[in-house]
Amino acid sequence: MNRPAQNARGFASAEALVGAALGLVTVLAALSLASGLARVADRQIARDDRALGARWALERMAADVVAAGRGVDAGAGPDEALELLEPWAVGLRGDLDGDEPDEARDPETRLDPAGGFIATGNDEVVVWLRRTRGRARIARFDADLDSADRVTLPDGRLLARRDGVVETVDAGPAAAEDDPRIGVLYRVHFVDDARRFGTGRFRVVQPVLSGVVSFRVTGLDAAGNDVGACGGADDAAARTCRGAVRALRVELGMDVRGRVERYRMTIPFRRQEATR
Repeated sequence: MNRPAQNARGFASAEALVGAALGLVTVLAALSLASGLARVADRQIARDDRALGARWALERMAADVVAAGRGVDAGAGPDEALELLEPWAVGLRGDLDGDEPDEARDPETRLDPAGGFIATGNDEVVVWLRRTRGRARIARFDADLDSADRVTLPDGRLLARRDGVVETVDAGPAAAEDDPRIGVLYRVHFVDDARRFGTGRFRVVQPVLSGVVSFRVTGLDAAGNDVGACGGADDAAARTCRGAVRALRVELGMDVRGRVERYRMTIPFRRQEATR
């Protein structure tokens, strides 16, 4: 006589179990979806962060490229706006802080009291390169960086008059452009205070961007062709090669959670060199 009631209770229990199971499946599906959306959002945030950093680094480099040659006497000695060009490093020189009011007061007039033009030239050299934990080559270039004939500025700095004597300058280790290891992009700045020449304080190494898996620089001529690796030597072939450059194409490869995202910029190289 109680069997129908027992069956009803059994059906109710089964329905409750099925309902709970369906509810659990729904919750798990929702959690999986939410987790997937969170991962997508996390990857997008990481990608956006890398993109922002890469674009900032490229803009920072572009500012140096645009200023290259400013205040440089193209007709005097070994001075060049482009001192080094390799696929894995680029060296630029000019009055790179000329846009800063305190630094824009022409120190050249103190170097030549007679009022003629003489460029400080190499006191404003920067080299862009990447470093990893792997094997590296040394970025070197030839430039006139020092002399015994020095002038004291009001702020106490010593600037060296250019004497035309070339020194071989070491910008430090640099990774190959195709080295797949994650590294850091650096801006190596050679300060203008001649008292620091030959010391560790003369070369200031500034980290700019981490997570960089590749850094490639290509010099382009007026027709947009790759001029190749010009190096940093102060000889006729290298100077002719660097002198043909009218634009620099820069590529950064960034690590985004195990994937490589690439960012590129082509920067006109206008050469603001002055002549006597």
